[in-house]
Amino acid sequence: MNYLTLSITPELEKYFSKFDNIFKEQSQKDEFRLYGTGLLLEIKRKNIQCICKHIVDSNYQSMHHFMHDAPYEDKAINNQRIDMLENNRSTKSCSDGYAIIDDTGNPKSGDSTFGTRRQWIGSLGKVDRGQVVVTSHYADSRKDWPIEHRPYLPEQWVKEANARQNKVTYVFKSKLQLGLELIDNLKKRGVKYSHLLIDGWYGNSPDFITGVEERECLYITGLYANRRVYYQLPGEPARNEHYMKDIVTALEDDAYVEMDYVKANGDNVNVFVVDIEVKVKKLGKRRVLIFKPTREEKDLEKIEVLMTNDTDIEASMILRSWSFRDKIDKFYERGKDELGFDQYQVRDEKPIRRHWYMVFLMDSFLIWHRQCGSFRKWCIHACKTFGELLDVIRTKLMLHFQQWCKENPTSWHDYLLREKGIKVATINA
Repeated sequence: MNYLTLSITPELEKYFSKFDNIFKEQSQKDEFRLYGTGLLLEIKRKNIQCICKHIVDSNYQSMHHFMHDAPYEDKAINNQRIDMLENNRSTKSCSDGYAIIDDTGNPKSGDSTFGTRRQWIGSLGKVDRGQVVVTSHYADSRKDWPIEHRPYLPEQWVKEANARQNKVTYVFKSKLQLGLELIDNLKKRGVKYSHLLIDGWYGNSPDFITGVEERECLYITGLYANRRVYYQLPGEPARNEHYMKDIVTALEDDAYVEMDYVKANGDNVNVFVVDIEVKVKKLGKRRVLIFKPTREEKDLEKIEVLMTNDTDIEASMILRSWSFRDKIDKFYERGKDELGFDQYQVRDEKPIRRHWYMVFLMDSFLIWHRQCGSFRKWCIHACKTFGELLDVIRTKLMLHFQQWCKENPTSWHDYLLREKGIKVATINA
């Protein structure tokens, strides 16, 4: 039963009340609670219209105003969310954790939505019309949570938007620039981590890696097979320029060392590794790890190459650390499938930004309560996945709604008749 009332469950009320100081009007606080709770529902789409259809006596115009025009600072919601996480010993970032930089694409039809153009959409695996957002994420062996986002605005979109407004409203920034901004934001927020885990698209940019190193960050990134590097292969008199893929295929099988490591999800993995130093064009000498599932493997699709500026860390720890990069992909997956990260029914910058921050907020609601032990009180079964956590919350919302129906049968029947055209006699038949 995917319906809500204007009242919410005690645990949600306690969570939302932590942010009440951001809002001046009671109506803003009310819509803040309803929109956030609506993102938790198991409904087809998570936009203003669909959420309102599943809240008894909700007001579409009020919620639309809250997301579009209400005078509150949406960044304050994100700032306080992170402060809340950092001020709790069960959820705070740790020096053995990781900060992750990546981007995700949201397919969109038409060009009227903020920042939308034909571009590479990773979720589709092709160039299509859509919107791209660069994000930062924190992860360790106990939890993970989103940090911040930056929408990517294609250069042509920026030119056209400024021309329409006859003023410079937007400034083009590449995804690489946005990624570096997010790294600066980590330091500003005081987020602790041992290494940056950087998507290979960013890591294969010398300018981006130089920017990371200028910020004195340790990093691990993927290295593309077509990256040009200098290395002395067996039989060569000196170091020569090669594609990375040529080095991978030219190395003898006995150059690989068998190694075991434990992935972020706890799985034990056996691989074969070469730990070498290569000279990367425009960067200089860097440590590179090549690892594959078997000593004899030659399929480049099954062989991974990593680059790092950490010369002290053990190879097995580099592999384990890199496995945490999957945490941001899992967030994109659950954010879109379960919380509607890409399902907003708005076109302008402010409401889209607010929607993304609300998704961050509700993702953290589940992580917060899991880390603080609340789910052990609510459910006798161990909740190991995000979906299981969400199922518990949805069940609590359903029971809360059922209780309201028992206490307010007339209001429920009036709603069914008004919104669904269902008569009481039909219900009792």
